Amino acid sequence: MKHEDFSEMLELEALGVLDQAQSEALRRHLEECDVCRAELRELRDTAAMLAHLAPPIAPAKETRARILERVRRSRLSPAESSASEEAITASPPRSFWLKWGLLAASLVVIICLALLLILWRERQRLSAELAQAERTERQLRTELDRERELRALLAAPQTRVIELEGTQVAPHARAKLAYDARTGRAILFATNLPPTPAGKAYQLWFIMSSGEAMPGDVFKAEKGDIETSFFIPPIARNAKAFALTLEPAQGTRVPTGEKYLLGSNS
Repeated sequence: MKHEDFSEMLELEALGVLDQAQSEALRRHLEECDVCRAELRELRDTAAMLAHLAPPIAPAKETRARILERVRRSRLSPAESSASEEAITASPPRSFWLKWGLLAASLVVIICLALLLILWRERQRLSAELAQAERTERQLRTELDRERELRALLAAPQTRVIELEGTQVAPHARAKLAYDARTGRAILFATNLPPTPAGKAYQLWFIMSSGEAMPGDVFKAEKGDIETSFFIPPIARNAKAFALTLEPAQGTRVPTGEKYLLGSNS
């Protein structure tokens, strides 16, 4: 059987109504499946909780009368008790209907518990889907805000766009740096960079006319790509070139690693 088949059996197993063969097959599956084992544990806990919430069923009048009669007989003398037993034996038997009534009540409880378990699982599924939808919505909003920011930046009259090419260390890497020379607002897009090693980060450098390299922000490229926005300080907005090197994660005051990207501000 497939994993989905065993998953559908979990509710019946939690209620204790699964037949012996299916229960044994499910038991072998649970020995290897952590997901089903955890789900069965939750279903059993839920079933136990729901069982406590189920309203008590009042005994039938016949049952109550028979119990009271037995209590009364336990206090009678042997002769009186024998006479009472003969009277009870003479009364029409009702145990057949009593057993069927109790069985029907048990089935009603089991069905109610099964329905509650199904509703609980459906609620769990809908909650997970809702959480995923909210995450997707936040991601789309972030992307939309970044796109609007890029459009506004490119539409600014003093915006400059710098093309950065990959060096021998990363020949396939490419990047675009767009920034507003008046406000310093900037966006960097980089692709095909080697993923950032542990404890390292890519750092942007502003190469001034004097040849001095001014340190900029540090960025991570977990999958080889960078897409981020930041601000360039006023003194670095007229840099003659821009470079990206691999440095310690916290960044450095002077470049120590090799250049991965380099572009001229012409």
